[in-house]
Amino acid sequence: MKKIAVIILLIGSLVLESQAQSDVDALRYSMTNPLGSTSRSMGMGGAIGVLGADPASQLINPAGLAQYRSGVFSIGIDMLLESVEADYRNSGPLNSNYGKVTIPNVNLVFSNVKSYRGVPATSGWVNYSFGIGLNRTADFTQTMSFNGQNTQNSMLDYVASYVQGLSASALDANDEQLDNGFYYFENMFWYGYLIDTINNGNYYGYYDGMNPNQFQSGYIKKTGGMNEFNMTFAANYEHKVFFGFGVNIHSVNYTELNRFSETDNPATTGNWNTYDFTRNLNTSGYGFSGRLGLIVKPNDNVRVGASLTTPTFLNLEDNYYDELYVTYDNGEFEDMRTIDKEFSYTITTPVRYGLQGAYIFGKSGLISAEIEQVNYSTMGISSDNYGFENENQKIANKYNSATNIKIGGEMAFDAFRLRAGYAKMGNPFAVNTRFAQQFITTGFGIQDESMAIDLAVIKQIGEGQYIPYEINNISSGAVSTNTNGTRIALTFSYKF
Repeated sequence: MKKIAVIILLIGSLVLESQAQSDVDALRYSMTNPLGSTSRSMGMGGAIGVLGADPASQLINPAGLAQYRSGVFSIGIDMLLESVEADYRNSGPLNSNYGKVTIPNVNLVFSNVKSYRGVPATSGWVNYSFGIGLNRTADFTQTMSFNGQNTQNSMLDYVASYVQGLSASALDANDEQLDNGFYYFENMFWYGYLIDTINNGNYYGYYDGMNPNQFQSGYIKKTGGMNEFNMTFAANYEHKVFFGFGVNIHSVNYTELNRFSETDNPATTGNWNTYDFTRNLNTSGYGFSGRLGLIVKPNDNVRVGASLTTPTFLNLEDNYYDELYVTYDNGEFEDMRTIDKEFSYTITTPVRYGLQGAYIFGKSGLISAEIEQVNYSTMGISSDNYGFENENQKIANKYNSATNIKIGGEMAFDAFRLRAGYAKMGNPFAVNTRFAQQFITTGFGIQDESMAIDLAVIKQIGEGQYIPYEINNISSGAVSTNTNGTRIALTFSYKF
């Protein structure tokens, strides 16, 4: 009989648990780094697509690879130092600082130049290039802390609303849960006397809802990133038209620790005093996409290009569990944990359309610009076990089309190159949501016939918001965030 009850509970709660995958996940894996992966590309604000002869072309416009006249191997290293300033309920900002060192690119390009009796060809397809590489496309590293006084509601109101309509027996913990872990987070809040019921199926948060005065705080730590393994082919037609296409294999690794804490109104006694609710998530997976590019060089000074990146189909698996630690006014406590769970699903990212242009000032320098269009309302989530109709409708309503802008320049002094650039990410939200992301870049390079060393310094400036809990008409209010970071990148290249 106990086994039958457990099966009924699992089926009845399936829809609730599936909502762990949301539009937030789709956006996370759809927004990629606009600057490219090499120091030259970063130093020019990512406006490298139409210029070519750089491994970062594989991420923007693969036709640029056809402008190589020799083979090249490149590898890079970068260091990020960043801080997040978070303000919750006008309590004053809290600063969190973090840093990370990564290898953003390892690339190998082979070039085959056609010749006749030792003289390079000038008609027809004059050379071909093939590139393979591993390039970093997103970095999820971030740490954030916030706190504030909430005089309007409690997260317990969110949990109570979340379980409305469920019978109390569905929330009760059986012996298996007490021994091995609770099935779902709501079971822990019920067992810990943080929510209660007026009658069966009608729940409320167990605190003084008439005079709420809850001290709330949060801590979020994110790590991981996304990489692309690129395989790219490009061809050069009479140094006037360049064509390229690539197949990309994506890898995803994301870890998040999200802790929300609450202290009850000191005037309320005889119940709980504090609780810490911690959600632990690890997401991993892989996916595939394609990229097409075209560059036209009407004369020695002007280059124009266009690119298309297909949707990426990411096959992901979430492994997650929750923890709840409660202290009571009488000095007792409860330390609870859910069982380990996993869920497999697919995220589809939007198509990306790009236009690029550059003007070359002979051998003295250049200026380059790009625009990229991404319609985030076309993101999607799917699974064999759950339909995600509500989540996909929310994506269609919440997000819109955004335009990313990049501009960069380079000045040449013999073997020395001086660079600068700027990039701005378009706002993906259709609703009024605080968002901004800008990059101010500079860099330099030194090169000779066979080797090059490039350095870039990137200033990252961002604004955003985070809502700890929201359901129906219950919302914690937004945490306003300001991000300020510096990335230093170094790339070494060797021609052969």
